[in-house]
Amino acid sequence: MTQPFKFLAPAAALACMSCVQADGEPAEPAPVLSSERACFSSSQINGYSKAPDGPDGDRLYVRTGASERFLLETWGPCPDLDWTFRIAIDSRFTGNLCTGDTATVFVPSSASGVTTRCTARVLGKVAD
Repeated sequence: MTQPFKFLAPAAALACMSCVQADGEPAEPAPVLSSERACFSSSQINGYSKAPDGPDGDRLYVRTGASERFLLETWGPCPDLDWTFRIAIDSRFTGNLCTGDTATVFVPSSASGVTTRCTARVLGKVAD
């Protein structure tokens, strides 16, 4: 009767250890931003991706060209931003979005179908 438990205990311990993040694992480096004021139009956006979170909120990269990305940071948490497949950015009152400007990011929830509005600030153009 004790034979199966002899093999289950190490397997269970190994399974639990695989879920723990290693302390020595390096964090994703912070992006280097251009020091110049840069602008883009929402019509230029051709994609987005998650960026390392900042101290004040969620961050995302917005692609506006083949090798051009801008970094945006939400004011506080933005639910479902990590899980959504699409977003929309409203810049109708400003036309172009420039470094330091704010915009509304719309994030649809895949679970509830409700769209969340998050305010985000353009931190700058990523210097590659």
